[in-house]
Amino acid sequence: MGRPGQGNRRIVIRRGPVYYHCVSKPVGLRTQLVVGLVIVLLVAVISVGGITYWAARLQITEIQLTNGRVMGHAVARVIAPVASPSVDPVALERVAGSLAAWNMVRSVQVVDRAMRVLAVRGAAPRPGTEPALLQSMTTGRQRAGLELRDGNQVMTVFTPIMLAGKVGGAVRLELDLGADIVEWPVLFWVLMGFNALVLVLFVGYVVTRYVIQPVERIHHAALQVAGGDLQSSVEPEGAMELSSLGASFNAMTSSLREQIRRVEHQREELVATREQVVRSEKLASVGRLAAGVAHEVGNPLQVIIGFTELMLRGRLSDEELRDYQQRVLNETQRIHRIVRELLDYARPVDDAVERVDLAAVVEQAVQLVGPQKQLKQVEIERLGLEGLPAAAANTQRLVQVVVNLLFNAADALADGGGQGRVVLDGRVEDATVELRVSNDGPPIPVEDRGRIFDPFFTTKDPGKGTGLGLSVAQSIVESYGGTLRLADAEQTTFVVSLTRWAD
Repeated sequence: MGRPGQGNRRIVIRRGPVYYHCVSKPVGLRTQLVVGLVIVLLVAVISVGGITYWAARLQITEIQLTNGRVMGHAVARVIAPVASPSVDPVALERVAGSLAAWNMVRSVQVVDRAMRVLAVRGAAPRPGTEPALLQSMTTGRQRAGLELRDGNQVMTVFTPIMLAGKVGGAVRLELDLGADIVEWPVLFWVLMGFNALVLVLFVGYVVTRYVIQPVERIHHAALQVAGGDLQSSVEPEGAMELSSLGASFNAMTSSLREQIRRVEHQREELVATREQVVRSEKLASVGRLAAGVAHEVGNPLQVIIGFTELMLRGRLSDEELRDYQQRVLNETQRIHRIVRELLDYARPVDDAVERVDLAAVVEQAVQLVGPQKQLKQVEIERLGLEGLPAAAANTQRLVQVVVNLLFNAADALADGGGQGRVVLDGRVEDATVELRVSNDGPPIPVEDRGRIFDPFFTTKDPGKGTGLGLSVAQSIVESYGGTLRLADAEQTTFVVSLTRWAD
């Protein structure tokens, strides 16, 4: 399964032993900005409205208290002449009654210094039950307060009555201010909503025009580059940062094209160099093979020369002549087979991957090295090759690998030790096919095991090896997705591991 698309979030919901996988699509930048702006505007409207309401209410309350105090002083001045030491109850009641006749006056109460009620209109509590009335008479200062009763605002004003510079009583005035006059007007909400809508539309247009569209163009161009179209570019536009980002994107794609061109050029050079090294090592192997072939071809040539001389002398019966001719033909075919195998091995090959039969590869390699002197006394044993699954590689390249491994085994056996035995063992491991080449010669020293695949590393005497054999063999095997390694075993064992051919 591939990775989720860029920016997607994978959510795993577990219910018992079953897992449900959901991929949530991320919210777009435009939506995030608009939602954030709406939240900011909502908070701003509520904050501004709350502050406006609080300020208006505070101002109106202060005005109401000021008016109530002025009215309390006015009432106290009106009542003061009739509340003199010679109180006229009738006149006092008349004044209180005229005051109570006002719509906004709920009650009027006049008391003397001893807290006796001199006149009252409307519902009023007993004088001794209100601390504010006592404080007003004690300090000689007016007191006022607001409270809410049954949904209406009620102001109570306690005003001392000054007689000859002294407090001679007090007036308790209760005013009905009606319902709360500070309300949220409908027009306020309409204007705030309209302004918010215009601001959201404006910001949405600006964000779309100068942010979202440039980002989407860069995103589309990036997807084209990811798909392999390195010629894709964007027009630098939008805000300064996004314009700079577009220019940087174009510079990146241009640099990427240049880097890829350089990498391709270097890859071609490496392929050519690798092919040259492989070819050189193969020619070195051909040289070693040719030495053995010369000896192998020499014997048949001597036989052919001998029989030819006998036939030229004459005096042979027809039966002897046919026998000599047949022997000359057999030896000639033998030479032809040896030379053909050597030429087939030396000719250039195509590196294309093909279906490879490892048993046939091993047989061809053994036939090539058979004439070599150092392998004449070596017992080559084949195990598990018949019926082995085909591998994905190249037949001629693998023959070169096996020939190299057989030469190495012969060199190891020539140093002494062991019984002169080489085993080529075929195995199947999961999705791979393995060929193990083992010999019972002296083991590779521990200090050399980590360097045997290094180019030009060799333990042979000067002039007897280039140190490229194993390195080239490993390169050939790895070019087909396989591996060549030295196994951890008692005997020296090289393991060629290749991918199985998919039928």
